[in-house]
Amino acid sequence: MTITRRHLLQGVTLGAGSGLFTPFLRQLKAQADGNDRQFPTRFIFVVKSSGIVPDGITPAKFDGNGACNESLEGVELPASLSALEPFKDQLSMVQGLSGKMCRGGHSSWFGAMGVYMTGGEHNRGAILRATADSELAKLHPAPFNHIGLAVRGPALSKTYGGTMYPGITAVAANKELPFQGSPDRAFEQLFGSAVSADGSGARRFQVKSNLFDFMVEDIKKLEKNIPAPEKPKLDAYLNAFEELQVRHSRLTGMKDGILKHAPNFTDKFTSEVEEVRQEAHFDIATAALIAGLTNCVTLRLDNLSTIYKGLGLVKPNHGIGHDESSRTQEECRDLIRTHHAGLLAGMAAKLRAVPEGDGNMLDNTMIIYFSDAANKHHADCLEWPYLVLGGCGGRLNLPGRYVRYSKYGEKGCRTIGNWWTTLLNAYGNPVEHYGNEDLVLKQNGASFRGPLEELIA
Repeated sequence: MTITRRHLLQGVTLGAGSGLFTPFLRQLKAQADGNDRQFPTRFIFVVKSSGIVPDGITPAKFDGNGACNESLEGVELPASLSALEPFKDQLSMVQGLSGKMCRGGHSSWFGAMGVYMTGGEHNRGAILRATADSELAKLHPAPFNHIGLAVRGPALSKTYGGTMYPGITAVAANKELPFQGSPDRAFEQLFGSAVSADGSGARRFQVKSNLFDFMVEDIKKLEKNIPAPEKPKLDAYLNAFEELQVRHSRLTGMKDGILKHAPNFTDKFTSEVEEVRQEAHFDIATAALIAGLTNCVTLRLDNLSTIYKGLGLVKPNHGIGHDESSRTQEECRDLIRTHHAGLLAGMAAKLRAVPEGDGNMLDNTMIIYFSDAANKHHADCLEWPYLVLGGCGGRLNLPGRYVRYSKYGEKGCRTIGNWWTTLLNAYGNPVEHYGNEDLVLKQNGASFRGPLEELIA
């Protein structure tokens, strides 16, 4: 009998310690069982500032105003997106979706992925709900459920490095996701269990593992001696530490895989050049996905204080948006978009090179490039463009398509609430409608609740 690769994979069993095995072995078993649908879909949310002008990402062939859903095959991409040409079969553009229920201006804060009106221009306001990226992260858990990486902090902030709160992602009502702004620290936090620049990461990891063991045992002993009314509080502490202990155990079992996929620690990870830090964050995000450390990353690429000096620009994004540069706003935006497209293409190439099932990791990945400021610098939120890269796990009828919805207020117009509802529905959360409705559309009988069914495979 011929021994096939599938027969060999069927010999891989998870055994009694399956909870500590790496995601990689789980995927091998899924493949041996002929169930490739068990491969997780990975999500990367790449958020830029100052808006994405729709015309800048629209191929000349589709330059118009009517609704359409067309193939990108044979279509020439805008020059600033030329780096994505090799991935055109898994590239899609979604335009025409409005977000008038959100705040316009310099940033929509959590509204961009939470679909509601936030506090003010300089005030993120109350966090109403978990944002859509966090909801999607919950559907495909991993040792690090949701990783946030940022080069700078909130919209107009000059915050740089360390733990930051850029105001775009929430894990629950009034609970913001922390972002790591320093690539070297992100490297240690994610890959330190197996490798670090000086070996200290592995030592710290072992110390933490031992400490967690002692703490959990001590809490269990203490539980026997405290009054009954206090036990629920102690249980909450115990659960939290046990979750950390489980994560550490999983990371210990994943050491070889982490070591294999961790990027080489170079000067890139300590550089203070904006473009280099962005590249370092992309490297870290890609490696974490490949190693199975996470299935969801939100990348805050820049903010209004960012100056792309490496691209020859001398004004920050805010100044560019106010036409203060010696170059036109369009020229500046094209340069920045070309740089971003190169980062996206680099990530896509690395994921496409990793076999998975009958395809590769990019087939099971959805990279979404969009802005927290909708369609322009001082966003009016009449349109919220999205650039999507990857096969989306076969769940969406998007790869290789250009999709544009009707203008705001016209028959067939749709909103970003419909967009995020579509993604949640497609990946396992059957929510009826995510986010707030547009009350003006509702009053005029033009509101539409629910997913964009035509996009769900």
